[in-house]
Amino acid sequence: MSESRPIKVSFSFYPTDMTVLAARVTELKKAGVKVRSATVLRALIHLTPPSEMIAHAVRLAEGNALGTAAVNTGNVSDHPTVDLPKDDVKKLDSVVVHLARAKIIATRAYVVRAILRAAPSGKTLVPSVRQFLADFPNKPRGLSKIRLARLAKANR
Repeated sequence: MSESRPIKVSFSFYPTDMTVLAARVTELKKAGVKVRSATVLRALIHLTPPSEMIAHAVRLAEGNALGTAAVNTGNVSDHPTVDLPKDDVKKLDSVVVHLARAKIIATRAYVVRAILRAAPSGKTLVPSVRQFLADFPNKPRGLSKIRLARLAKANR
């Protein structure tokens, strides 16, 4: 993830997707990794190579066409929003373009839903997510950021 200003990206998720995301967050927390859903999404997007993203999206499209994929019952239930570096947004966009060339209509959200649904269990994700958090720690915002700035100023 580069140091340039991140881009806010929202994804339309169905109840099935939210259930899978909540399960991954819970599994990671049980394994001792302090994460939120946005962090899990950022990690999955960053850690998944484009070729795997394409493969997962094709499998999801195939499952949807054959009726074997988890059914998207109801309407979109949530719109998780994450701050992604430009490189990860470009990666998602290149996957969408590649899928379009193969006559598979997809969006960024579709690709993210595909990699989320194909993501391994939280126990399997632990080392990768820990490394992701070490490489790209969450930046404090709001009151935490103000408190840290005051503490730094007081310790000069």
